[in-house]
Amino acid sequence: MFTKNKKRLSALLAFLLLLCFTSITLAVSKQAPPPKAQTQEQGIGADRVIDEADILTDSEEKELDAKIATIEQSHKVRILIGTMKSTDGTPLGKIANNVVDQIPADNGTIVLLLSMKERDWYISTDNKMRARITDGKGVDYLAGEFLPDLKENKYDAAFTTFAATTDEMLTYYEKEGEPYDPANAFNLMAFGIALACALILGGTIYYVLYEYESNVTFAAEADAYLNHDSFRLTQDEDNFLYTTVTRRTKEKKESSSSGSNVSTSSSDSSHGGGGGKF
Repeated sequence: MFTKNKKRLSALLAFLLLLCFTSITLAVSKQAPPPKAQTQEQGIGADRVIDEADILTDSEEKELDAKIATIEQSHKVRILIGTMKSTDGTPLGKIANNVVDQIPADNGTIVLLLSMKERDWYISTDNKMRARITDGKGVDYLAGEFLPDLKENKYDAAFTTFAATTDEMLTYYEKEGEPYDPANAFNLMAFGIALACALILGGTIYYVLYEYESNVTFAAEADAYLNHDSFRLTQDEDNFLYTTVTRRTKEKKESSSSGSNVSTSSSDSSHGGGGGKF
């Protein structure tokens, strides 16, 4: 009898220990955090500067990120600047378009990518940003601002100029209700200064000429200006010798739809922008 009770007690203790162990295991499992998923904010969507080619210092990258963050908050847009060592044969525009698709924003997204091995650059925009910074004139103007520094390998200056010019163009759109077009740009103050300088210069030239020519007397006939004793014509005769004609083929210039070096080969119905070499 004692032996049976002892066996029952042992079985009960074993069951209680198993139940306790199971409860502890379930509690620990519930408290343990799940594996981190690659969410948009933890991935590329949280970045503003991705320097895979390592052409910026840590301080330059940090300062550039802060400047872009201010512009993003001001205009409710997304801006990303990235560098790559090489595209490995993939068109840079396609890569830039893919990045744009991963970081949508309320008022549009713009991405500038560099491939250092190929010396390629490309700007990609979504359709919302495309309405603010247009293909052609808009991208041409933006590229023309930062390309000089980029070609001289002044990468931090080029990226800073890109961000600042993007900010200016977005501000113009929000103020005027239309994208910035350099052809329509008119500075009244600059025009006034130029006009004043022209009037002052013209007045100065007129005064100098008037003063130096004030001692010249008026003559009724042209003969009055001639010294008749200095020249005497003794014979009047024209002799035709020969004529040499040289003909040269005129080179035809190739027509171009734009004076820009910006290619838009990766643009499509969902993306704008353009790129080229630096």
